[in-house]
Amino acid sequence: MFYTYTILNIYTYTSQNAFYVISRILLHNKRNSILQSLKKVGTNLREVRSLNDHRPSLHLYNFLSIYYSGIITIGTPPQEFTVIFDIRAPYLWIPSKKCNSAACLNHNQYNSAESSTHIANGTSIHIKNFNAGMEGFLSTDIVKIANLSVQNQMFAEATNVSVYPIDLHIYDGILGLGYSNTSVNGRIFIFNNIIEQGLVSSPVFSFYLNRDFSDALNGGELILGGSDPTHYEGDFTYIPVSRKGYWQFTLDKIIASYINLCDENCQAVADVSADAIVGPKQHIVFINDLIGTVNINGEERVNCHRIDLLPTISFILGGKAFNLTGEDYIIQLPDNGNTICISRFVGLDSREVEWILGVPFIGRYYTEFDMVNDRIGFALAK
Repeated sequence: MFYTYTILNIYTYTSQNAFYVISRILLHNKRNSILQSLKKVGTNLREVRSLNDHRPSLHLYNFLSIYYSGIITIGTPPQEFTVIFDIRAPYLWIPSKKCNSAACLNHNQYNSAESSTHIANGTSIHIKNFNAGMEGFLSTDIVKIANLSVQNQMFAEATNVSVYPIDLHIYDGILGLGYSNTSVNGRIFIFNNIIEQGLVSSPVFSFYLNRDFSDALNGGELILGGSDPTHYEGDFTYIPVSRKGYWQFTLDKIIASYINLCDENCQAVADVSADAIVGPKQHIVFINDLIGTVNINGEERVNCHRIDLLPTISFILGGKAFNLTGEDYIIQLPDNGNTICISRFVGLDSREVEWILGVPFIGRYYTEFDMVNDRIGFALAK
């Protein structure tokens, strides 16, 4: 059997104790490049990971929040991997020991021969992303995420990764958080498995993304089994899922300078694997013109002194306005001793989904994914 799965991504792209039904996996802010930070401070990577597991306040260099990742293990004894999260993808995939491509060799690789709990499958799989892809085969093993040991979890071992941004970052693979309302896909969906094995009491997970660039290792949390009210204000606004399994939903409106940019039945997803707000090119051109960007070397830049004066862009969801200000949608980057400011609105025409509300949106609004009720909730993040 051969599986082909296509996803669109924009990469430059409880615990076991019954008393704790909400489990967490600490997120690292990846764009700050922990490897570069470690070189600067001379800290051992494994030591930092161990500290991070205990909510460290260790202060490393951090420039901005773009990619967020967490550490999982696979197998017995556990093999450690750093993964980023894709809301729509069904699979967990990591580099295989059998992968010899340059993108794999610089990362942790799963070695099935060293795991006593590995179960061979061998089914071929091809996952195609927007600008790259991977080929490999399926395997089954124990996957540990946060304090949860997920038994008999199916995942993909990548034997070939084509020019993927993985070779530019320190994450090893991708953990999909798509879901299934049926048992057709067996053990593929990790969150389905977590629920079926009784590891959490509620079929809900949520993301809190820390936007404090100064704290590299406290990037936020992926919370399994619920939400944490210490990270958001007020109540959730819930939006029904319009395409089950993919966490897709319908936007009411997108308002920029009193103009509605969202056509009827405007489809969107909220995805932590996207580092921008992505929309149809014509609408993004309008927004960036409104912001007053100037294209320099392919980047839509603005005057950094004008960030506080930039217009508010409003996303209307469930009849409520979720506003993004210049502080939310402009990213500030160091550049030869100076600072450049770039719009995080990116144009891409897609037949899959019109709008992707990525890190700039989820960082501003705590996001909850409710599988049993097929809905997504948004609340103002603290």
